[in-house]
Amino acid sequence: MVKLKINDISNYDYELEDMKENKYTLNIEFLDIEEKPKVGDYISISAELLNPRYAGYSTNYTFGRMDSEYGKDNLSPIDIDVIKVEIDKKEILLKRLYG
Repeated sequence: MVKLKINDISNYDYELEDMKENKYTLNIEFLDIEEKPKVGDYISISAELLNPRYAGYSTNYTFGRMDSEYGKDNLSPIDIDVIKVEIDKKEILLKRLYG
């Protein structure tokens, strides 16, 4: 997973930066979580979801609770479709939602 710091948020557009100072802009919607990530928080995401050559790559992602009926079932924390959000030193696992 690639750990990304949130540098800016405008609506659903997240300006992100990894530890090597590579920058990413992703449109991300978070569903069914109490607190949304804010500037200064971190998102750990699979490198594949940041790679334009990966078949499942997009610049628009929706993530929600692991027990959501949408998205894949029975995912492990290391699955490509699982991200970790660090909000105020609290870690939350979320899965990619489809449809």
